[in-house]
Amino acid sequence: MELGIVLTWLVLYLGLGVLALPLASLLFEDFPDRGAGLAIPVAFAVIAFSAYWLGQVRFGLVTALFAVLALLIGSVLALRSGVSIDRSRFRDAAIVFTLAYLLLILIRLYRPGAVPGGGEKFLDFGLLASLLRATALPPQDMWFAGESVQYYYGGHMLAAVFALLTDTAPRFAYNTALAGYYAAYVTAAWGLAGAITAHRGGSYRLGGGIAAFLVGLASNFSTPIRFLGWVLPEPLGRRVVEGVGLEFAGLARGPFEFNYWLASRVIDAGREPGEWELITEFPFFAFLNGDLHGHMMSPVFLLLGAGLAAAYWMRPAADRRGRLGRLLLGAPVGGLLVLTNTWSAPAVFGVAWLTVLFAPAAPWTLLPDSLADRIAAWTNTSRLRTESTRLGLALGIASLLAVGGALTVLPFLTGAASGRSVGLLPTPRSDLGGLLTVYGVFLAVTASYLASRVRRRIWVVTFLTALVLLLVSTLVRATAVALFGPLLLGGWYLLRTRENVGFETVLAVGALGLVLLVEFVYVIEQAGPGRMNTVFKIAAQVWALWSVAAGVMLARLVGPAGPLAGIRETVRRVRHRFRSWLARGEQVANRKAANPGGSEGRHRLASIGLVAVLVALSIYPAFGLAWAVGGGADDPTLDAHAYIEAEHPEEAAAIHWLRDQPGQPTMVSAPGTEIYRWVNAPSSMTGIPTVAGWSHEVGYRGEEPYWDRVRDVKIIYETSESESRAALLGLYDVTYIYVGPTERARFGTVDYGEEPGISTAYTDPNVTIYRVDLDAIKQPVHQPAS
Repeated sequence: MELGIVLTWLVLYLGLGVLALPLASLLFEDFPDRGAGLAIPVAFAVIAFSAYWLGQVRFGLVTALFAVLALLIGSVLALRSGVSIDRSRFRDAAIVFTLAYLLLILIRLYRPGAVPGGGEKFLDFGLLASLLRATALPPQDMWFAGESVQYYYGGHMLAAVFALLTDTAPRFAYNTALAGYYAAYVTAAWGLAGAITAHRGGSYRLGGGIAAFLVGLASNFSTPIRFLGWVLPEPLGRRVVEGVGLEFAGLARGPFEFNYWLASRVIDAGREPGEWELITEFPFFAFLNGDLHGHMMSPVFLLLGAGLAAAYWMRPAADRRGRLGRLLLGAPVGGLLVLTNTWSAPAVFGVAWLTVLFAPAAPWTLLPDSLADRIAAWTNTSRLRTESTRLGLALGIASLLAVGGALTVLPFLTGAASGRSVGLLPTPRSDLGGLLTVYGVFLAVTASYLASRVRRRIWVVTFLTALVLLLVSTLVRATAVALFGPLLLGGWYLLRTRENVGFETVLAVGALGLVLLVEFVYVIEQAGPGRMNTVFKIAAQVWALWSVAAGVMLARLVGPAGPLAGIRETVRRVRHRFRSWLARGEQVANRKAANPGGSEGRHRLASIGLVAVLVALSIYPAFGLAWAVGGGADDPTLDAHAYIEAEHPEEAAAIHWLRDQPGQPTMVSAPGTEIYRWVNAPSSMTGIPTVAGWSHEVGYRGEEPYWDRVRDVKIIYETSESESRAALLGLYDVTYIYVGPTERARFGTVDYGEEPGISTAYTDPNVTIYRVDLDAIKQPVHQPAS
């Protein structure tokens, strides 16, 4: 176990949080915790943004140090402004971060491998390794030598900065960076939900703790349902599990049949039932699976953007400059999301739109006073004018923010980003059982919370309307409209008409809108059939936003006394009723005790429901942790390459040799036309670019450019004409020709050692790596005189 690396990275993360604390306290001065819970995400954002722009000139250790210096300067300026700091809340956040970090370190110690199957680890590790070889941004594409990467790489860039600051090799940095992103995500949820809850008069720790649990540990309902299928007699259990569209597998067959993968794909969307499922990952699954992927790194910045929106919401209406400043800072945060996981960028601007639309201060108060006064006078004459003006101005402001966010990462958008087209009305749409399984807990919490804000007559009518819609929509497979539509409209209505809902409802409305959106709009691309990848990437954002909202809502439903107090009071009342029943007296009092009214009764009911939900959603992490540790490596390590020695020993030494070569020379190896298997490992595990890697490149660059390279690689290996080989080696500026088991199986036995300009650089019984002298192969071959 690499204890020194674990502690070094933990000290780095917490140290950066301390460094960012004054700046965070300035940005979130209206938060009850003065922004202490978001200090680490602020540090991540400032360093990432600084490193990105500095890296356009040069990327390396000096860039990383200057990025930290930029954070230091920001905090010094904040201190000079006289900002106050809540050290006790930062201490709590540091504890939350440390516990989350160590939990994921424990998992990665037993599951450290950057393996090719079950995710995108080859892509993610390759990006990290490439960045640590790069001298400037963007880095070279390890699967398309000679060209810049055409994929969002911001999260990997920040991980590379941390590796540079700690002098950590990529094979260890992969797992410590993964643990850091997980802990930062959990801490961001804790800090944001806690601050919103406390601002609304609730318990900071309860609201933050629930949100942290939902993003850090909770699963969807598929695992509890399968577990229930095992507890019940098999005929009934099978009927329950299959009744919601799940396969009777995994825990439904017994506690030793746990399969962590099943819970991430529960909404059937194939032409035939069970043909394939939409990807609806939840955070704990993603981090348990262990990809260092964009949808897992971007929530840190998404919640930071939501935090800035909350700071705008809480800022007094009279402070136009303060509100505008926090709003404008959402632009670079959105830019970071473009760079880290482009899918998430619209969400942060969508939250900004909803915030400006629903905030206590009208959107026109952001404009100069003379113009704002005229708009206010014009809107006062009509409710329709008021609502349409709010809607239009908020949309315009959010659009300008989006343009500003794009400008903050313009080099990426003009050089490294690839375009996609949009599809409409995908079929089939999601089924009722699948949607309830994935989002049931959020639906229940949001419905209960909104219902508690209105008179009983209104929510009864709303419930009956939703029920009718559900019955009708089931016939046309538009179930999501009935499930999410009434809640979205209800939240919208309450935000515009009542004062007993707040920013938590803005986040819930945003999440509901995203869930509905992917039922009708999707991005057409190579990564999966239909809307599978769109639902996958959007679901990650939904979980982040709705978890924070649900944390605040549950904390308010439970009440300031907390769930344990509510449960104790319920037990006391039940005991009192039972004793009274035995005594056959005080029947009127018993009825009142059994049917408590007012908020106290709701608090007790919510407390019981909260505990039940926490227990149910804890089944997956409990079994997942047991699976990871109990069936993992015998010798715990954070080395993402350790598995290569055991599973691919024939290539381990050659990969280690390549790993030690400096710079970013180009190699040629067998293309990864069949992905998610052991192919292109030399480039993916070292960051040395290969001419044609995994066929992901088709999605980034198109069919023709990729398959042209595949054809050229085939010629390099198979042609008997040394001149043709030399021409292609020169075309792609190749330094190494890799000949291992995959290459021999595909192209046959080859030997280039006798050709001009080609020599053996490395050899063992299984792998030969040839070195190409480009100057020599470009020289004309002299024919002997006749």
